Amino acid sequence: MARFFKKRTENRGLPPGSLVFIGTKKVDDPTVEYISYNEENISVGEFIKVDNVPRTDPEKKQWYNITGLDNVQFMDDMQTRLRIHPLAMEDVMNTGQRAKFEEFDDFVFITLKMLRFDEKATRVISEQVSMVLRETTLITFQEEPGDTFEAIRERMKNSKGNVRKNGPDYLAYALLDSIVDNYIYLVETLGEKIDDLELQVLDDPDDDVLLLINNYKRELHFILKVVKPVNELMLKLLKSQTPYIQKNRVMPFYRDLAGLVTHAVESVETYRTVLNDYIQIYHSNVSYKMNEIMKVLTIFSAIFIPLSFFAGVYGTNFVHFPELDYKYAYPIFWGAVITIAGGMLYIFKRRGWF
Repeated sequence: MARFFKKRTENRGLPPGSLVFIGTKKVDDPTVEYISYNEENISVGEFIKVDNVPRTDPEKKQWYNITGLDNVQFMDDMQTRLRIHPLAMEDVMNTGQRAKFEEFDDFVFITLKMLRFDEKATRVISEQVSMVLRETTLITFQEEPGDTFEAIRERMKNSKGNVRKNGPDYLAYALLDSIVDNYIYLVETLGEKIDDLELQVLDDPDDDVLLLINNYKRELHFILKVVKPVNELMLKLLKSQTPYIQKNRVMPFYRDLAGLVTHAVESVETYRTVLNDYIQIYHSNVSYKMNEIMKVLTIFSAIFIPLSFFAGVYGTNFVHFPELDYKYAYPIFWGAVITIAGGMLYIFKRRGWF
């Protein structure tokens, strides 16, 4: 399925809020990781049946992490059990959804992409992550197991940091911060590879170098398509008056996060400019080499013009040709040819033409 745009033919003609999975199936069975926590205690569980999933409790701080989005019936049941608006759940199941921030009556909704770099394929892989944030509950959705959240889980289990001291709004920040940090790490990883291309472009550019440049340009374009809407998401979040993010205690962290997103966008733009410069240098080098070849061929052509004239004159079939009967005509002919060729090479050299 295309990375840049995913077809929505499955939900064409359906009313808003209809649950249709748009994307690629990545897990066999969806699971729900449930974490209930406070500063003193933490409880962790994993469920595969909706009926076993604890209901939301305003007296507890809870994190539901749902992995696997393709099972429509499962997602419909989770929507009912966790009281999620149909429009938000529709966006959760559309893995081609653009990053956005929306406010509903009893929660805020955030969706964006998590990125990783496949070294073997030299390709950026994306996974959609969605969040439903309430006063005491955070619900996250992702396409497959394995993510950048593991460090946060460990911090929660070991009671390190501020996650367990604060509410789900701070937990949502920590998860978003992990995703954005990975954006920057990914751009830095590609940046190192791009920097390594500089010597190849300057010294001996070939088709393989041009192929790498175009490949990195494509991947950076994809990263920009993902990260730029996150910048808009953060700006909208900072302007919101939602009661589900504490203004004085937690919102400053989101402001700092917005700066990191801007940094990621600017870094991508910078490396795209660098690659465009590489392409110009590549074409300039190729043109220079072609000009050098053409210069040599032109010099040889210029030398052979007068020589061809001599050969043409003395190769004619006139009966009366006085020089042909002269004893030293042949060596004189070659002497004239060599003198003319040498003289032209000397003149070309003096003028710096080669």
